[in-house]
Amino acid sequence: MKEEDIIIKKLKEEHNIEEMVSFNETNIHEKLKENSFLAVKYRDHYLSELATMEDLEVKYEKLLGQRYEHYRFNDEKEWTKTEIENYALPADPKVVRMKKILWRQRIRVKFFEACWKGLEKMQWNMKTFHDVMR
Repeated sequence: MKEEDIIIKKLKEEHNIEEMVSFNETNIHEKLKENSFLAVKYRDHYLSELATMEDLEVKYEKLLGQRYEHYRFNDEKEWTKTEIENYALPADPKVVRMKKILWRQRIRVKFFEACWKGLEKMQWNMKTFHDVMR
């Protein structure tokens, strides 16, 4: 199982979104009541995760600058700009670790965005379903 699948599986276990967006004629009124609250809740989750991702992106850019400076001025080997950008930075353990953290955060952002959008779309689906059932 790929790491992305594992992260999404864990998020789905914590947030049973599939159950939240499913409805039928027996529970539609209850789901209509819950939907607005859930849409706001998951929009807030999305915005919180997005803010975290943006913070991580700033830290990543700062780390790149620090590591670039290290290779340019403080390393035993004399690196060219191209060598630093193409070889040293992509192989740097700190940069690799930060990229992985940022990648995981992007998965979380996409998951919560999908949840929020799914709940918003559910509102329209329930309205259409309700109108048809009349």
